[in-house]
Amino acid sequence: MHVAVTVQVRRPGISATRLRKIVARVMKREGASKRSGISIVLVGDPAMRWLNRRHLGKDRVTDVLAFPLFERTKAGRRMPKVERPSQLGEVVVCVDRARIQADEAGHPVRTEIALLAAHGVLHLLGYDDRTRRGAERMMRRARTVLAEAGERVKG
Repeated sequence: MHVAVTVQVRRPGISATRLRKIVARVMKREGASKRSGISIVLVGDPAMRWLNRRHLGKDRVTDVLAFPLFERTKAGRRMPKVERPSQLGEVVVCVDRARIQADEAGHPVRTEIALLAAHGVLHLLGYDDRTRRGAERMMRRARTVLAEAGERVKG
């Protein structure tokens, strides 16, 4: 598995190496192909607001966005948007939001960033959190994988 991490903020609160290992663990645990790849980008509030406005029409900051590089057909099959279908997509995490949420939850910012990245990866792997049940399932999966990686999610 290939995990690329791009850091566009100062002092992100987690090393690119640590984040790469956690994301690879999520992908492996969820049965992603060994040939699959993903990009993780750590940004600040202004960049996240711009992305959210541009791609979702919401003029506000959010904590994480997942951009799949495939489309689902009505039958649920994946159709590549790009030439390299093994690339799952890109997850963008807002470090500024992660700091606030980590404070509220009572765990380190590195844990919150890892949690948000895991959440985005789960979306790219087909998880959906639009229902309460789906959201709970995603949170359980993310917490399990993070616990295996030595990160304890509080709150």
